[in-house]
Amino acid sequence: MIAMSITEERKIPKWKIDEVAELEEKLRNSTTIMIADISGFPSDKLHEIRKKLRGKAEIKVTKNTLFLIAAKRAGIDASKIENYITGTNAFIFSNENPFAISIFLSRFKLKRYPMPGDKADEEVVIPAGDTGMTAGPILSTFGKLKVQTKVQDGKVHVVKDTLIAKPGDLIPAEAAPILQKLGIMPVYVKLRLKSAYHEGLVIPVSDLEINLDQYSSMIAEASRNSLALGVEIAYPVPEVLKLTLGKAHMRALALAGESGFLTPDTANAVVGRAVAKAYALLSAVSGKVDLGVEVPKQQSVQEKKEEEKKEEEEEKKPSDEEVGGGLSSLFG
Repeated sequence: MIAMSITEERKIPKWKIDEVAELEEKLRNSTTIMIADISGFPSDKLHEIRKKLRGKAEIKVTKNTLFLIAAKRAGIDASKIENYITGTNAFIFSNENPFAISIFLSRFKLKRYPMPGDKADEEVVIPAGDTGMTAGPILSTFGKLKVQTKVQDGKVHVVKDTLIAKPGDLIPAEAAPILQKLGIMPVYVKLRLKSAYHEGLVIPVSDLEINLDQYSSMIAEASRNSLALGVEIAYPVPEVLKLTLGKAHMRALALAGESGFLTPDTANAVVGRAVAKAYALLSAVSGKVDLGVEVPKQQSVQEKKEEEKKEEEEEKKPSDEEVGGGLSSLFG
């Protein structure tokens, strides 16, 4: 009798067995598993995320112990992820890149009504018009919020659009019932990812969060630097060589002007350089020797050099199309 009693007490409920089997199958069929903290997360918002992820990923809320058992059965080294499996979690199963899922979730903004202590994620504006609220004690609340109102047919009307909180500002607690009545949700809800497990690699949330603007800027800078290097070393591809030849042509003209090498193509540069030197000499002796020639106002040597340098840089600066074409040629 005692043995039978112990056996009955240790019998595992069928739903747990089925749950572990289901989780094991999902783990075996997914290249990416992500863990998200859903403590205090609105269940209706989680349902919205489920719908948005349909076709990309599946979200499953289950007990941590059951997930760890299933992970071990699926051949996953649970010691790599068990530190993240605390509290209340949702598990995301997908064959997508974890960074793509993270970016998707960061762009998907869910909203909710404010609660005491919440800060605004966007401007909170009480719009002008009929609020649908019956005139009464609520008028004093509008007064505290400095919202100008009037009463028409027993209803509260807001006279003009009124800003009551800017992004980052604490939302006045008394505004909550008004915002809810008007359907204004100024607080964003974001699924808090903890980590991802992708093909045996654990990726913490700090590495999953990518600043796309900064990343794009880094790629653009790398593109410009790569193209500049290609131009400097005359990398032999058409898109780069046309810039290299332009740079070489400018340097050749500058050398011709300096050395006095005269051809129909270099005449302007040679004569221009000679005239500049003549005026410089004239300016140097002005006031000492009367040559009967008026010295035109000249730029300082430093100003001239800076202007020439700026013009040269503008000539060398590749367009966006050239940057894209040059980078493609350099790296295929």
